[in-house]
Amino acid sequence: MSRSRLTDEEIAGLLQEVENGAPLEAVCESAHVSVRTFYRWKQKFAGLAPAGVRQLRALSLENQELRRLLAQKSAIIGGPRDADLRTRGPAAPGARQANLGAREMHGLGLGRFATVRVSAIGSAKTAR
Repeated sequence: MSRSRLTDEEIAGLLQEVENGAPLEAVCESAHVSVRTFYRWKQKFAGLAPAGVRQLRALSLENQELRRLLAQKSAIIGGPRDADLRTRGPAAPGARQANLGAREMHGLGLGRFATVRVSAIGSAKTAR
């Protein structure tokens, strides 16, 4: 979708004009937008004042920054364990599952006794 020619504060100002009694068609014509676009803006901003739109944008930017920081922290925390598994050398195809702890297996949806099943499967494969 193409970016609007108007800022979010200007859009909120137009919404307030119509809310204060200005004719919808005249406001849309002066802003060079369709009535459909106006109603889409109305749904998006839901009666926010221009100051509220600025606050909404600031919160959105803060949320993006927090998500980026969380992704970085998650990569740092999860990194060494994965690197440790890679430095052990080539492993058997089922070795990754056998190295998982009970908590990790439960988190994968393998069930409460997944470690017992996986170790039994692993020992059955090695017995062949």
